[in-house]
Amino acid sequence: MTTGSAVPTRLSSRVGDHGPRILRYCGVSVVNVTVSQCVLVTCLETLKFGAIASVFWATTMGTIPAYILSRRWVWKQTGRDSFTTEVLPFWIMAFTGLVMSMGVVALIVDKVTDRTIIVMFSMLAASGVVWVCKYLVLDRVMWRVAGDLASGRRNAPSGWRGSDETDLRSTSSR
Repeated sequence: MTTGSAVPTRLSSRVGDHGPRILRYCGVSVVNVTVSQCVLVTCLETLKFGAIASVFWATTMGTIPAYILSRRWVWKQTGRDSFTTEVLPFWIMAFTGLVMSMGVVALIVDKVTDRTIIVMFSMLAASGVVWVCKYLVLDRVMWRVAGDLASGRRNAPSGWRGSDETDLRSTSSR
């Protein structure tokens, strides 16, 4: 019977480790969605862009604050950004969401309607799938926390920021 009580303990331990970080990630998502949706509506309604072009610009403009806030506020990374191990993977994930969004939006516009509210919802739904996957990649691969590595809970691939403890120190002196 102790096995049954161990599951909630393990779950609460994992949630406790991630709770504040997940809340900050959700906060970044609020900013990202707000920027993206405002750009989407502006492109659709004011600039009269097509749905696909509007989704492209909305994703691009939302990704900029999402990267900066995720790196500095959610995962508390300091020092210089690494193009190959941080910027490029983040943008690849963002544009994976873009491709999914564009596909869903193209399908909706072609088969259902081109109403702005439906395009907005379609973009959000497609991006939401990538949102969960992105958190896991950012948390477990790109921006691990020193305490997580020191406790042995995660094995970092060599070459990635944080793959050894020296990478996890404040890099402000670099």
